[in-house]
Amino acid sequence: MASFEKRGKKWRAIVSVTDNRGTRKKVTKTFDTKKEANIWSTEQESKLNNGFDITSKNTLFSDYFSNWVETYKRPVIRESTYIRYKSWIHTVEVVFKTITLDELSNYKIQQIINDYGKTHTLKATQGFLVAVRGSLKDALLDGNLEKDVFSRVKATSSHEVIRSENYLSAAEFIRLQKYLYDNVDNSTENQYILMSLIALETGARLGEIQAIRTNDIIGDGKLTINESYSANSHQYTLPKTKSSIRQITISSKLEQAIQIYISKNSIDDLLFIPQYRANISRRLETILKHAKVHQIRFHGLRHSHVSYLLYKGIDISYISKRVGHSNTTITLEVYSHLLKEKEQAQDALVLDVLSLKNNSSPQ
Repeated sequence: MASFEKRGKKWRAIVSVTDNRGTRKKVTKTFDTKKEANIWSTEQESKLNNGFDITSKNTLFSDYFSNWVETYKRPVIRESTYIRYKSWIHTVEVVFKTITLDELSNYKIQQIINDYGKTHTLKATQGFLVAVRGSLKDALLDGNLEKDVFSRVKATSSHEVIRSENYLSAAEFIRLQKYLYDNVDNSTENQYILMSLIALETGARLGEIQAIRTNDIIGDGKLTINESYSANSHQYTLPKTKSSIRQITISSKLEQAIQIYISKNSIDDLLFIPQYRANISRRLETILKHAKVHQIRFHGLRHSHVSYLLYKGIDISYISKRVGHSNTTITLEVYSHLLKEKEQAQDALVLDVLSLKNNSSPQ
């Protein structure tokens, strides 16, 4: 129940409430008339009855976001992902500054995201917005927001990154593959050659490759992927998703190269010494230069694997399972640009097949 106090010529409305943490608090506001105070207190009690936490309106969004990460995300995400969220906590403090939950609106959030996109790629902006949206969705469900102020916000970016395609052409794929096999005997001193070869021929992610153990080479041309290494947290964990736990068919040539590497290095557990991504990138740069193919990032070897299989006409559903996607929709989204090229080639083939000059009347 609300109570009222007359303070000189003003009226003060007082609403007692227990917040989400179980703490008893009083929310007050002063008005010129008792009628105005009564209307306001009725509105606040209505909000309370509808599950809205009226004590949270003056909470800084940056404080809420930080608490949200610790409460909702940290218990269920990997350490490497938590490190990313911690960087977003700092970003929220910088870009949202002293904005409270009560001051948030679609327009204000969109302005902030637009500014963020001026210095960040679209992918980076999308990732940040997903985290912001997730926290505000829970704020709405928990009664810390009165209405949806986030669903209409879109990720934008005017930050252009000029780089070559992050995958190899079919000719470059074959050239790099040949170079790696020609030099795979040097893997004893240079583990990056075998790491690159595995990535190129399996499409496995860098973290998955760094977590391969001797017992994952199960023979009969099979490689098991069931762990992933994070250089940020220095931890071996389950892979990115459940679908990332898989068995990959490998060539006898690759299996032999791995077994020789294991034997020469007397390895009984992990194939590779853990390395930071930057170090691996530098070594890959040298490998690509010697192989005379254009520069790509290590993850580009995974893209090159998919690109080559598509070029060779391998079914998209098989490729999806091979690279550890949960469904073909993800594969189609990630590699839509490659599929578009293939579609254009198929268009030309269809037109050729349907051409009158190539068709004769049935006998």
